[in-house]
Amino acid sequence: MSEIPAARPVPAARAPARRWWSGLFWKCLLSMLIASWISTALLSGLDLYLSRTEVREAMAPPVLQDAMQRELQQFGALPDLAMTSRAQCEAILQALLVRIVGMDSQEWMNSHSFAGSTHDGRLSIRYRDRDGRVCRYPSQASPPLAQTLEEVEQEAVSSHAPVPRRHEREGDWISAVALPLARTPGATLSVGQHAGGSLASFMHMDSGDIESLAIYLVLISAMSAIAVATLLTRRIGHAERAADAWAAGELGARIHDTGRDEFGRLSQRFDRMADALGEVIQVRQALAVSEERNRLARDLHDTAKQRSFALGLQLSVLDHLSQREGGEQDPRQITLIKAALGLTGQLQRDLADVIQRFSAPTVAEQGLRKAIEDTCSHLLAGSEIEWRLLLDGVAERGLSPWPQHAGQLLLIATEAVSNSLRHSGARRIEVVLNNSGNRYGWTIQDDGCGFVPNEHEATGMGLANMRLRARTLPGGRFRLASSPSGTVVTVSFTLESQGIQA
Repeated sequence: MSEIPAARPVPAARAPARRWWSGLFWKCLLSMLIASWISTALLSGLDLYLSRTEVREAMAPPVLQDAMQRELQQFGALPDLAMTSRAQCEAILQALLVRIVGMDSQEWMNSHSFAGSTHDGRLSIRYRDRDGRVCRYPSQASPPLAQTLEEVEQEAVSSHAPVPRRHEREGDWISAVALPLARTPGATLSVGQHAGGSLASFMHMDSGDIESLAIYLVLISAMSAIAVATLLTRRIGHAERAADAWAAGELGARIHDTGRDEFGRLSQRFDRMADALGEVIQVRQALAVSEERNRLARDLHDTAKQRSFALGLQLSVLDHLSQREGGEQDPRQITLIKAALGLTGQLQRDLADVIQRFSAPTVAEQGLRKAIEDTCSHLLAGSEIEWRLLLDGVAERGLSPWPQHAGQLLLIATEAVSNSLRHSGARRIEVVLNNSGNRYGWTIQDDGCGFVPNEHEATGMGLANMRLRARTLPGGRFRLASSPSGTVVTVSFTLESQGIQA
């Protein structure tokens, strides 16, 4: 009986067309760009906070005053800078400012340069003579710093003493010191630092710095996105191809992702799910076959068998009536009646045998051992033939995950036992299952009179069916040996390991 094919799976809905910007690479690139900018901003903010704290301590008014007095002693008497050219004045003040605030030191270059920029007017030095003429570097200071320097200069001139001062403002501070110059009466030298707000301190970078930072972040994000997307898209591609194969009904396809990360574990779960789904389909097919076999058995029992039985009764009545008649009977009529009765009896026996085979429980329902026991008990009942079933426990457990293969073995054994019952005159039948590694052997042996295999294969379907069923098994081989001392049917096949311990 051929198996009923499972219903063809409904094809999966076609995925909508994807735009280029919806690819994994572009999503990774955008995500990494956003993460890079956010992380850069956070790190810059932290660095800015720590640097501002250091600059606040390094530019405190007492520290700044000591540095100014020390550098003025080393520099000597200042010329009247207000009377020099602007270029000479700025050069002298710039050199003096570098020494006062330590711009020539490695610490300043590594830590404080951003907080004391002179180009944006947040660090300034001024010289003021007795007549109020001013020389400054840089040429323009920030308005809050310029106002503070003006205030401390006036106070130093009036008090003839150094004036250190710090103005605390919302979000920033100003540190300024004005020193009266003893060697130049009425003149003052003042230095001031305006920290500015945090955002202003961070954004003092010029356009070149910003462009360099942006290019760096884009390049590093693109390289990271390429690495991540290439790794993931290759693995996702394997999963997509396996999913398409499953949708087309090819449940033997596998993703085969050996990764130990989350995606690898998910792929391995999908592979196991496909294995379980394949087993469920096989069981459903086996149950469908069992239902169809039972239906055919009922139909044959209720139709063909009943009609053949009625035909046999009618022929028996005809034979009885012909014997009661006193006249001569045509010998041909008697011969035909006897032949029809013989054929009818044979037909009834054949139908009973077919019905018995169709209604036999399947391996999926009972397991191989119980199915073979029930089949042999029904076939050999009343025949006085001794039968024995020898199933190796290891081999039986190894075969249990393959009910479709066990079903083929059951049908082969049923055909072989039926042949022994009908034709061999055997007194003993043995059914044996064993294995060596992953190679299994299935043997049905009797002690009957034997037969010539070539003659029976040409006239009957039984041997051909057994041979075909054996070939459906993985690596299946069929061998038949018959002699006057008995017949041996041997089927050998190979099963893949399912990870089930015998």
